[in-house]
Amino acid sequence: MDDLEGTAAERLDQLSRAGDNVTPEWTRRQLERALQAWAADQDALAVLAEGREDY
Repeated sequence: MDDLEGTAAERLDQLSRAGDNVTPEWTRRQLERALQAWAADQDALAVLAEGREDY
């Protein structure tokens, strides 16, 4: 099965259509990808927040 792609809403839709056709390995890979993207977004938001504190 292909990895989930797109926005969070698109990925959620793809996941709902996957049904029972997923393996534990696939599920773990999707979780790791989502957490990596979340961490990157949090880093970017932290940098933006820091920049606002300086002014």
